[in-house]
Amino acid sequence: MRNDLYSLVNEFNNMFYDGGYKGFPIDVIETENGYKVVAEIPGVKKEDIKLEFEDGVLAVSATAPKADHNTKYLIHERTNQKLRRTINFGDINEDTIKASYENGLLTVDVTVKKEEKTKKTIEIQ
Repeated sequence: MRNDLYSLVNEFNNMFYDGGYKGFPIDVIETENGYKVVAEIPGVKKEDIKLEFEDGVLAVSATAPKADHNTKYLIHERTNQKLRRTINFGDINEDTIKASYENGLLTVDVTVKKEEKTKKTIEIQ
């Protein structure tokens, strides 16, 4: 991942300027082979969550359940906004991304591409 300042700026952008989307809490954990992202998205069905990876950026978006407009709410704080977070990882092995969703927690495992070390004999002229 990039440095802490970049992460802070990315977090700020996600909070206010990510296309009008509302954010949700995430944890990014460094693992032996890459990273684990745990996103808290309660009340959203698995089929309403979309994961995309492009140019080193993992985008998690979801659609919260629609409010019932025929209901007379006394307090109505939950919104039916679109939710979205992006995380810039850089060089990730796209073929190994795995995701699961259980009890309102989305877990995404990503692995870093390993640089292949090559050895080359150079001819002296």
